[in-house]
Amino acid sequence: MAIRGYYFALEDKLVQQIAAGDIALKSLKIDNYPGLSIDRTWEAIHYLLCGNIADGEPPLGYVVPLSSDKSVDFGSFGAFPLRADQVAAAHQAIAELDEAQLRLRYDFKTMVKEEVYPLEDGMVSDEDEEPFFAFMLQYFNEIRRFYSQTAAEGKGLVFYIY
Repeated sequence: MAIRGYYFALEDKLVQQIAAGDIALKSLKIDNYPGLSIDRTWEAIHYLLCGNIADGEPPLGYVVPLSSDKSVDFGSFGAFPLRADQVAAAHQAIAELDEAQLRLRYDFKTMVKEEVYPLEDGMVSDEDEEPFFAFMLQYFNEIRRFYSQTAAEGKGLVFYIY
């Protein structure tokens, strides 16, 4: 079973209420909000940007937020709310990152060794290096567009893994 990442954008005040525990995330109809699935790339993109599996430093740590102390109860893995100012900071940090800069950060062999999801040692080969980068790049570009639109609208977002 694949574990996928999903964002949805909502009004900043609502994000703050979710983060404070005043509103339960499960009470919202998530399909009513603009969203983006990033398939199985969530941990790999976080690793690419932050150099570790979780708890990346802001603002790049806000791109695929996986901070264990910032999650709220939701599903098996929790959810990670970001206020509008955090979305704007993340957008600014990734707006200028291009493919060449991302390639400089990309270390496929280390990602396999560290078992960055969805890469599992023994399940991938060196032949997977370029296709996997292309797979991540496709979703990174989608994330950049989603953050651009969300920041322009002054909204926050919630990221969760399912």
